[in-house]
Amino acid sequence: MFRIAGYIFVLVFLQNAKFARAELYNKHLTIYADAGRQECYYQPIVAAENIRIEYQVIHGGHGEAHVNFYLMDPSRKLLITDQKQGKGKHSLVAENTGSYELCFDNTISTFNQKIISYSLEVTAADHDEQDLRKYGSEMLTDYQFENAYTHIHSYLANIRVNLLRSRQTQDFIRALEARDRNVAESNYAMVNNWSWVQFWAMILVALLQVFMLRSIFSTQGTFYEFWKRF
Repeated sequence: MFRIAGYIFVLVFLQNAKFARAELYNKHLTIYADAGRQECYYQPIVAAENIRIEYQVIHGGHGEAHVNFYLMDPSRKLLITDQKQGKGKHSLVAENTGSYELCFDNTISTFNQKIISYSLEVTAADHDEQDLRKYGSEMLTDYQFENAYTHIHSYLANIRVNLLRSRQTQDFIRALEARDRNVAESNYAMVNNWSWVQFWAMILVALLQVFMLRSIFSTQGTFYEFWKRF
């Protein structure tokens, strides 16, 4: 009885320790990249950790909705290079320990500010999970109890991954909705402005026509002598 209780305690302890190491960083941000500038962010990452990044340009002003994206390791080595992309999704394993640099480059635009939504997820290295399985196998000698542990561990890991993916999907859906709303508002403003320009142009042309007709039939006007030449 005490032996089984001890196994349960070790199982819970290892499970909590594993989750504490696994969810190192998971953040979703929306940033502004001014025209002619690039926005860079730094994230400390340990070697062998898993990096997953997704980004989406949700508003491009009156120009094209794309930017340049770069990811560099601590030695300034380029790991990812995206040229003029509206969205991107990358996964890789860190080879070095240090501060990794993420840059969203909007120098391709002269006047248009870009709104970018991105998510960065850093999870524990694969060898942590291997060590956990090794320790669990050493401590849990009972075959049936070990099978139960493996099943529970896999089930909880799948729940955690599905929850993270659902949250990221919801964030990107909100980002797409924000992009569509910005495009609709921009089109509305453009149509409204052109409508006012055409309205005042029609008023100006109507007044000019009235003035021209009156000058033609008026013998006292200044333009009468001018029209007589034709």
